[in-house]
Amino acid sequence: MQTLTKFKKTSPLLLDDERLALWDKIQTYSDNLVNTTFKEYLESTEEVAVRMEDTIPILHFYREAFDKILYELRNTKVKNGSASVWLLYNMGFVIKTPSGCFAIDLDHRLAEQLEPFLDFICITHNHQDHYNIKLLEAMVKNGKPVISNFYKDSGEYLSTKPASYKIKNFTIKTDMSDHLANPDMQDFVTLFRVECGDDSGNFSILHCGDSGFNPEQFKHVQGPVSMVVLRWGAPRESNIFGTGEGQVETNYAVLSHLIELRHKPFPHGQASITKTLEHLPNVKCKNTIMPFWGEKLTWSKGKMH
Repeated sequence: MQTLTKFKKTSPLLLDDERLALWDKIQTYSDNLVNTTFKEYLESTEEVAVRMEDTIPILHFYREAFDKILYELRNTKVKNGSASVWLLYNMGFVIKTPSGCFAIDLDHRLAEQLEPFLDFICITHNHQDHYNIKLLEAMVKNGKPVISNFYKDSGEYLSTKPASYKIKNFTIKTDMSDHLANPDMQDFVTLFRVECGDDSGNFSILHCGDSGFNPEQFKHVQGPVSMVVLRWGAPRESNIFGTGEGQVETNYAVLSHLIELRHKPFPHGQASITKTLEHLPNVKCKNTIMPFWGEKLTWSKGKMH
């Protein structure tokens, strides 16, 4: 897969002409996949899934991202004063520090295999593209926290109101938001702010999920933060940036939720790469990053690398 090989040589921190051209090819591969085929793939046996990955480019990228992250989690020793951040798929991130590892909104056909590496997992809301049920079951089976607003086996980590938790070196604060400003889905999304501790170089992350980006609903997670995970950079997403009540200050905004393959191509549900690139220049953040599945960012000395 020449496109993937070339893409791996680019950086999510540099959106140059080469990376833009490759993004365009990836969008084409995504558009060529019927969403029902992806759903069939998710339910397939491993043998059938591998055959599909060998013949359908976007599914090859999907599998390669998982294999890359699994390998790097096994083999990456995070240096003191830093943190590693991987985007797996959609809005699913894995964060590893010198003393622990957690994930937010992890959704992948093979996500269950990541359980041994995770200390806890956060889920923003009860939509299928934001969690993997087999992974949640494996976490609970092994006594690991699943923090959510809906999963019945979350136990003490189940909350439909703003909450705070302490797990190992990690401090987690949550708030509740409407889903995409939908009045019929009030308080449907949990916002997660995770402070990762001194050994991570004081890295912190705010994951907004599919929120409505209303500062009134961000008061429990407000303030300066190392990195903010947005959706696709739509204008309302910048409402949370600033120094006012319910706002956050950051030098790094990450765009996600790109080409989620269960959705039909844009404008019928999917957040397209093309439209996200149109949004990007207007995101009110010093550095707006657009990573792809499997890519890693490193926090060190107060900067993303």
